Amino acid sequence: MKRIYNIRLLTLICLVMSIGLATTSCKKDETTNSGVVELLSFGPSGVKHGDQITFIGKNLDKVTSIRMVGDSIPSSAFVKQASEQIVIIVPQKGERGLVILRTTEGSVVSKTPFDLLVPVTITSITTESRPGDNITITGNYMNWISQVWFTKDLLVTQFVSKSLTQLVVKVPVAAKSGSLLLNTGGVKPMSITSDKDLIVTLPAITSFGPIPVDIGANLTITGTNLDLTKEVRVKGAAAPITTFVSKSATQLVVKVPPLTSKGLITLVAYSGVTIDSQQKLLIVGDLPDLAPVKYAFYEDALMNGWSDWGWGGPRDFSNTENVRDGDKAIKVTCDGSWGALYMGGGNVSLATYTELTFALFGKPGTNGKVLKVAANWGSQYDIVIQEGKWIEYKLTFANLGNPTKITDLVFQEAGWAGVYYIDHIGLR
Repeated sequence: MKRIYNIRLLTLICLVMSIGLATTSCKKDETTNSGVVELLSFGPSGVKHGDQITFIGKNLDKVTSIRMVGDSIPSSAFVKQASEQIVIIVPQKGERGLVILRTTEGSVVSKTPFDLLVPVTITSITTESRPGDNITITGNYMNWISQVWFTKDLLVTQFVSKSLTQLVVKVPVAAKSGSLLLNTGGVKPMSITSDKDLIVTLPAITSFGPIPVDIGANLTITGTNLDLTKEVRVKGAAAPITTFVSKSATQLVVKVPPLTSKGLITLVAYSGVTIDSQQKLLIVGDLPDLAPVKYAFYEDALMNGWSDWGWGGPRDFSNTENVRDGDKAIKVTCDGSWGALYMGGGNVSLATYTELTFALFGKPGTNGKVLKVAANWGSQYDIVIQEGKWIEYKLTFANLGNPTKITDLVFQEAGWAGVYYIDHIGLR
């Protein structure tokens, strides 16, 4: 009997404890549930447009609408709504961002952003545009594009307009022709390269005049899209022309700067792309073309097997700044170390020739400087530089010590610093 009593007593104690716990739990629920709308979580992550997403929380039956970036869903469109759960279909216009649950008593903002897997696709891109104009990119989920790269270092993140099917972008002034790279947001961001290049319009020259033109006079350039010109370059001038007398889409007027010499006119677009004229600019008083050489060491490039064996300051064999004949000359920068323009690796017999000829132009500061010319490291012949003008020199073989052939040719500065141009080096 005592054992049965103990069992009954234990049962009674457990029952009382259960009632007490239940009462405590109810009181706790009543205290916790204040009637305020709470958002605890939502998911799953990585859904797509048209998929269902569930919001978990408290008092969600009070929510009248859910606001996503790009769209709003009224409670009448909810798939399911209860106190602890709301189920909706992700709208096509929905974008990444915080979610707002709206009620008659206020709004609840999510602590984390809503995100999606977005299958962005491009269907078309404007084929050609002037810098500064707008281009249109069409496709699906264009509102998810966050970046457009025109080149590796030219990024656009602010757009003229953006919608589900269309993105309008202003072409940067410095943009170049080429493919576009578009980056998207979403759980798995995408990078999309355009199938076709965007052609960025460039200025073009059709004619210019007067020909020849005086230094300091106005030169009128006609063409198309000339208002896209950042600067004009002419041969011989110390710096590009960046100040214009006038500029329009069809006409560009510039003042011819000092030291301008015969050569092509180059337009430079804001992108840095250069456009050369087909015809050469001629200056009043230009020197006539030099007589052709029978054998060339240098005419626009080293020829007949000759190579650069020089030392001292740098030598540019493709320089276009100041040219006597053709399109290029050698620019030699002397550093005062008795450096030399030294051409080696060739071999020419002098049996059928009578003179060595070359044209030389000294930049400011070289007037009266001595340049020593030697063949085969024999007798040196000193020439005196005249700055600011092209001089053609003609050396007899007696000046060079009467060699019968030339296996190397040296132009050595006599310990001075400065710059000169040399062109049209050969034998007659």
